[in-house]
Amino acid sequence: MSSDTTRSVATDGGSAPGVEAAEHERQFREMLEFCPAALLVVDEDGRLLFQNARLRELLGYQTAEIEGIDTSTFWHDREQRARIIASLRERGGQLLNEKAVWRTKNGQLLHVLLTYAQVAYQGGHISFVGGKRVLWVYDVTALTQHETQVLEQERQLREILDFCPAAVCVVDEDGRILFHNRRMRDLLGYEKEELSLFDTKRFWRDLDHRTAIIEVVLRLRGGQLLNEEVVWKTKQGEPLNLLISYVQVAYAGGHVAVSGGKRLFWLYDITPLRRAEQARLRSEQRLSEAIESISEGFVCYDGEDRLVICNSCYRDLLYPGLDIDLTVGTAFESIVRRAAEHGYVTDALGRVDEWVAERMRQHRNPGEPQVQRRTDGRWVMVSERRTEDGGTVAVYSDITELKQREQDLTEKSAALSALSSKLAKYLAPQVYESIFTGQQDVKIVSKRKKLTVCFSDLVGFTEITDKMESEDLTQLLNHYLTEMSKIALQYGATIDKYVGDAIVMFFGDPTTLGVKEDALACVQMAIAMQQRIGELAQEWSNSGIETPLRCRIGIHTGYCTVGNFGSEDRMDYTMVGGTVNLASRLEHEAPPGGVLISFETYALVKDDVRCEERGHVQVKGIAQPVATYAVVGLMQDPERAGTAHLRLELDADRMSDDERKAAADALRRALGLLEKSGPG
Repeated sequence: MSSDTTRSVATDGGSAPGVEAAEHERQFREMLEFCPAALLVVDEDGRLLFQNARLRELLGYQTAEIEGIDTSTFWHDREQRARIIASLRERGGQLLNEKAVWRTKNGQLLHVLLTYAQVAYQGGHISFVGGKRVLWVYDVTALTQHETQVLEQERQLREILDFCPAAVCVVDEDGRILFHNRRMRDLLGYEKEELSLFDTKRFWRDLDHRTAIIEVVLRLRGGQLLNEEVVWKTKQGEPLNLLISYVQVAYAGGHVAVSGGKRLFWLYDITPLRRAEQARLRSEQRLSEAIESISEGFVCYDGEDRLVICNSCYRDLLYPGLDIDLTVGTAFESIVRRAAEHGYVTDALGRVDEWVAERMRQHRNPGEPQVQRRTDGRWVMVSERRTEDGGTVAVYSDITELKQREQDLTEKSAALSALSSKLAKYLAPQVYESIFTGQQDVKIVSKRKKLTVCFSDLVGFTEITDKMESEDLTQLLNHYLTEMSKIALQYGATIDKYVGDAIVMFFGDPTTLGVKEDALACVQMAIAMQQRIGELAQEWSNSGIETPLRCRIGIHTGYCTVGNFGSEDRMDYTMVGGTVNLASRLEHEAPPGGVLISFETYALVKDDVRCEERGHVQVKGIAQPVATYAVVGLMQDPERAGTAHLRLELDADRMSDDERKAAADALRRALGLLEKSGPG
C-alpha cells in the first residue's frame, strides 16, 4: 500500500481517534514542558532522551546543547550517582526524595531532590524509544541554604546559651535534665556527662519549696514564674542562693524545642549579693550595738533632715521620762519641736516657734557646739557636723556634772581670787607673780645675787606720834606708805618689808634688768620719792601737821643672800648680808630730804646722776671706812634750788657763753640784794 492510500485510509477510517490521541499527547508534553519540577528520561547509559524547560532553566542549557547529553556530567558526586543506580536496581526501579548535588553549565552547585518514579525493566513501559529511567528533579537549593542558616543559627544560639552568664535548663515532666548550659555546670560543680538526665530534685535544699513553686507554675501563673529566690546546693553540698525564673512550659500552651521538654527555667546566682547583704546586715547590727553602747546621745540625719539612726541615750536626752520610739524617717524639725512643746528646753519656754527656727539654722549650718539647758536642771551640749552626702551627724552630751563642777570651780576660783588678792597685799607684786606663775617654788631656798638695796625712813616721826591721835597717825602713815609704794612699784622695786615708817626695798630679784640698770632705777626711784614728799608737805600741813615730814634714803649695791627664809610652816622672802646693813647705815647718815649712796652704787650711776662726794662712814663688820655720795639730781634735769621766797633753776650744760655771763651777773646782783637786806 502506497503512502497516499495509507494516509487516506488513516484519514477516512481512523482520523478521529488518532487526532484526539495526538492532541492529548501534545497537551501532555506541554504540561511536562512547563512543569515546575524538572523531568528527565534517560537510557540505560544515562544519556538524556527527554527533558523539559525547567531542567534547561535549572542547569542553564539550550535545547540543542542538552539533547543526548550524558547526565553523569550533572553530578557533583558521581559515587553518589552510582549508589543511587545500584539502589534502584535492588528496589525495583523506584526511589523517592533523594538529596543530591548537581552542577549547572557554569559549574555552580545546585541542591536537588531526586525521585525515580519508574523503570522499564520492572514491567512498565516508557513511550520513548530506549527509555530506561524517569527522573523528577526538584530545586531545593534555597531550602537547603535556609536549613543551613537555621542550623547555624541554632548552633550559635546553643553556643550563646552555653556561655550565658545565667544558667539555663530544660527538664522533662519528672524534673530530669534534658538540656543545660556551661554556666549551670560551673555553678553546681558537675561535669557535662554527669548532668545528663540528672534529677533536679537533688539540687534543692528545701523540696517543699520546690513543690510549692511547681504548683504555682501549674495552677496560678499559666506556666510562668519570675525571680523566685531559692536555695540549691552544689555537688560538694555548699548552699547557693539563686533566682529562678520559669518562662515557659509546654502544658501552658507554649512549646519547648527540646524533645520531651516540659519546663524551661533560668538561674541567676545571687550568692555574692546575699553574702554581701548579710555582711551589711551584720555590720549594721554591730554599728547599732556600738552606737547604743555610747554613753552620749548619737543621731544621724540624711540630706533631707530625716532620721536615719539614733541610740536610746539620744531619746532620753530629748524626752526624759517618756517612752517614745523615734521612727526612722521622722523629720528633724518634728523631733525638736515636740521636745520644745513638751517644755523640756528652758530656752524654748514661751517662744517655741522662735526657738525651733533658731535650732533649724544651727542644725543646717553647724559650727561651734551649742549648749542647751533643760527644764529638769540638766545641761546638754550638742555637737553637729555635716557629712559628705549632705546629712548631719550629732552627738548630744550630758554635761550637767561638768557644769556643776564648772560652777563650783567658778565660785572657788572667785573665792581664791579674792583670797589671793588679799594675800597679794602682804607680798611684793614680783614675788606674788613669780609664785603664782610657778616661776618660784614655795620652799626654803636662797641664792647669792648682786642687789641694789634701799632703806627709807621719816625724820622726826617719833615726835609727831606724840602730838597726834592714833587714828590720825594711822591715816597719815598709810597715806605716806601708799604714795611711796606706788613710786617703788613704778620703778620695779621689790618691797621687802615695812618697819613702822621705814621701807626696805631692793632691785635685782626676782626680776632684774641688769646690775647697772637696777642701780639706776633705784636712785631714780629715791629722787622721785623725795620730790613726791615735797608735794605732799602742803597736804599734810593742811591736815594740821605743823612740822613738814622729811625722808632720809640710803642706797648700796653689793652681794646678798636672797630667797625664802623661815620654817616649813611659815617663811618670808627677804635678803640678808653686809650689803643690807650698809644700806641701813647709809640711810641713818643721810640728811633729811636727801639720798645718800655708797661708792659701789655711785660707780654704776655716775654717768646719769649728779652726785656730790660726802665723808666716809664706819660700818660695823667693814674694816675700812665707806665713801658716801649725796645725790643731787639726774644729769638731764636742770639745777633747782629755793626756799619759800626764792626760786632758782639752772641748766649750765645747755648754756652758751653769753648765757653763762648773763647768769653770773644776775646771781651777783641777787647776792648784793641779799647782803643789803641782811639783818638789821
